[in-house]
Amino acid sequence: MRYFFKIGVLCCFLLVFGHWVSAQLLHTEGQKIVDSEGNEVIWRGIGLGGWMLQEGYMLGTSGAQHVLEQRIEELVGAESKEQFYEAWLANHTRKIDVDSMATWGYNMIRLPMHYKLFTPPIEEEPVAGEITWIDKGFEMTDELLEWCKANNMYLILDLHAAPGGQGENADISDYDPSKPSLWESEANRAKMVALWRKLAERYADEPMIGAYDIINEPNWGFQNHDSDPNGCAESQNTLLWDLQKEVTAAIREVDPDHIIVIEGNCWGNNYSGLPTLWDDNLVISYHKYWNGNTQGDIQGMLNMRTERNVPIWLGETGENSNKWFTDCIELLEDNSIGWSWWPLKKLGLNNPLEVPYNDDYRAVVKYWNGEGAKPSQEVALAGLMQLAEDIKLENTLYHKDVVDAKIRQPHTLDTKPFKTHRLTEGQATVVQATDYDLGRNEYAYYDKVSANYHGSTGEYTAWNSGWAYRNDGVDIEPIADSEEVTNGYNVGWTEDGEWLQYTVEVDVSGAYQVVVRYAGQAAGSIHLEVDGVDISGPVELPATGGFQVWKDQVIENVALESGTKSIQFHIDKGGFNFSYLSFFLTGELSELDFKALSSTTYDDESILLNLNKRVKQESISSAGFVVSVDGEDLTPSEVMINDKSEFQILIKLSETLGDDNVILLSYTGTNLEAQDGTSLEAFSDLPVDNQLPAHFSIPGKIEAEDFEVNVGLELEATTDTGLGQNIGYTSTGDYLEYLVNVQFSGVYDLDVRIACNNNSGKLAFQQLDKEGNVLNEAQVDVPVTGGWQTWETVSAQMTLEEGRGRLKVKILDPEFNMNWFRFTAAPEILGVEAPGRLTFYPNPADDFLMINAPGLGGLLQVTIHNLSGQLVFKKQEVHSQERIDISGLPGGLYVIEVSGEKGTLESKVMVR
Repeated sequence: MRYFFKIGVLCCFLLVFGHWVSAQLLHTEGQKIVDSEGNEVIWRGIGLGGWMLQEGYMLGTSGAQHVLEQRIEELVGAESKEQFYEAWLANHTRKIDVDSMATWGYNMIRLPMHYKLFTPPIEEEPVAGEITWIDKGFEMTDELLEWCKANNMYLILDLHAAPGGQGENADISDYDPSKPSLWESEANRAKMVALWRKLAERYADEPMIGAYDIINEPNWGFQNHDSDPNGCAESQNTLLWDLQKEVTAAIREVDPDHIIVIEGNCWGNNYSGLPTLWDDNLVISYHKYWNGNTQGDIQGMLNMRTERNVPIWLGETGENSNKWFTDCIELLEDNSIGWSWWPLKKLGLNNPLEVPYNDDYRAVVKYWNGEGAKPSQEVALAGLMQLAEDIKLENTLYHKDVVDAKIRQPHTLDTKPFKTHRLTEGQATVVQATDYDLGRNEYAYYDKVSANYHGSTGEYTAWNSGWAYRNDGVDIEPIADSEEVTNGYNVGWTEDGEWLQYTVEVDVSGAYQVVVRYAGQAAGSIHLEVDGVDISGPVELPATGGFQVWKDQVIENVALESGTKSIQFHIDKGGFNFSYLSFFLTGELSELDFKALSSTTYDDESILLNLNKRVKQESISSAGFVVSVDGEDLTPSEVMINDKSEFQILIKLSETLGDDNVILLSYTGTNLEAQDGTSLEAFSDLPVDNQLPAHFSIPGKIEAEDFEVNVGLELEATTDTGLGQNIGYTSTGDYLEYLVNVQFSGVYDLDVRIACNNNSGKLAFQQLDKEGNVLNEAQVDVPVTGGWQTWETVSAQMTLEEGRGRLKVKILDPEFNMNWFRFTAAPEILGVEAPGRLTFYPNPADDFLMINAPGLGGLLQVTIHNLSGQLVFKKQEVHSQERIDISGLPGGLYVIEVSGEKGTLESKVMVR
């Protein structure tokens, strides 16, 4: 009896203990991954690429790991090669790396495993057909798991290099084309199945093992390998699914509870032929690189999640800019999708840790890349061993901007200082150009090119043209300046309208001297703002003679009040390099004269005047102010303090302003005072920066994605001529609004570029007045074109009234895509019957103008002058309605003259 009692107790203990272990494991619940208490878990992880498996690009070259091993052995010999790899594996990932990742905010690590650390290749097995095991890989994984457990981080095992290699993209899986691949060898597949059974048996009771990711990025053409080597056109993928079923069955023999991750062909993106899911604890992983971050870009996977009732995980992504990272993660987490970034560290800046080059290793890379002579054995070994030492976390460059873009920025629009900048009395404070705030594009900085979308557009874009220091769209390069206060880098490739923000602690209110350190072959201009208010006025930066010929431009008497300030460096005319700002307190605020600094449009009925001191409320009146609009003087109807800042006044007009008006502001009064009692100095013809939003000219063509308002529609990459984006995922009631400027009243031909898969639809074009009432409407029937990217142009007619306003495009009956629409005016509208009329479009223009002046007779001459009267463009023998290339003109307002046999006509054109 006692014997059976003990057995019974033991059995109960094992049952309870087994249940306890199982209860701690993550598992799937419908479309979610949940913990033992049913709480949804969103994986926020990072892959340890380059540790167990090296890819050539991470080391500054190309080639699969077996190629790298051959190259290294050729340089330093077999013994030294083994010495290098021993140091590499020991140093790449240690407890300090895992501790750091946990501190930064990651909750998961994806381990890319090379099978050769666990079992030898089939060609090297002592007995053919048998499987032997290597302790090294298991011991490394055990140690990593303990570090993860200490930090409460999940570990996902990822077979990145399967026996024989699982894809033609050899670098990813160390595929050797001279040997049978995974798909060409039953022995390789049997080894893969056995390896997963071995791993599952070892870790079956480990709750911090998050999942088994059983095959990474298979890319193999089964049906027609010659024409489709990476399997992107596969329609069945039978061998892939069969292998993953077999692996699942082997795992379940020893581990019934852990999540199993499956991946599709074509680098984890082709799921054609996926059968009914064969296990109730599966997660489907896909990979995403270099494409857009709209709902449309992930809709296919969302559909799969719903249709299959299975969780979706973005198992690998990265290799882009901070903006792309933030946008992607925000999109994913808004849709309850976890993610794993790639990689933690490499040679290169768009990851948390950048491994530095050493000079000896650089010589090795140049030799491998065909750019230099073969280094000596001593130099090569020194370079490789130093690289293995520099792979340690403490020797890498930590890019906190990359981590911030993934962990904090997807959940906030707030910015935070990159470094502490404090302005202290009695000493100059240098703020390095490259140390702008952490945050999103348009919040911490604004750069026109801030991510790479070549997967959608087909065109690679370098977001940081200098490829140094930080991973935002801001272009940064090493500097060549003798000034000791530089930090070794400058901002370059500056463009009009870009800006950088710096959080600065100002200890003492006062007048400051600000020095701008810059270099440029042509003149530029900037201004400084504090919390959105201009504090410097326009500052010219004369040409220095070169992009590394550095000079100082001094701005005197910049008023700064004490406290935490957000100082923005605005690039009004780019083309120069920027090194730093230096601040030095020179006087008290009371010693400054009260001056107007600059003026901009505020809305279409008022302008904003920036002042260097706070305005005294009781002194405000419209007396002395005159606003000139295209040469016509107007008296303001009202003047008041801007409720957003006491440093600004709003000057309201009775007339409506347009985005192409030339506006000047003058003041001759004596009554307007600052709060310290000083009177505003008189000024005349202060240019008003016209920032009113550009209206698309009609007649003209408008791209669907250039909307002002979007309610309910999504953007996606288009394959239509010209590429770009189209709008899609239409639903009844969705709409877009566009700002338009109808040049003249009449009936227009309306062409709409659409694609429709299987159900015809309908949309309405509505011209709205200022109150949003419908002035005119045209409805367009959308036929079936045979596909979501099978494009046709459908036509209708629409009556439009002359003037600025809004055009609403409303979805009446879905479902279809739209790429662009175009309004074309009939000849009688263009002025054939009114010889004295000149029309052209688009206005504002980007790269070209279409001239319509049929009444002038004969061939035309077109000249364009800037507002100073300087001739900037001339072309003779132009036909009416001919396309004129103006891509060489800088942005600004111009006067266009068109001359013919019957005279000359002129008008203004805005070039963006």
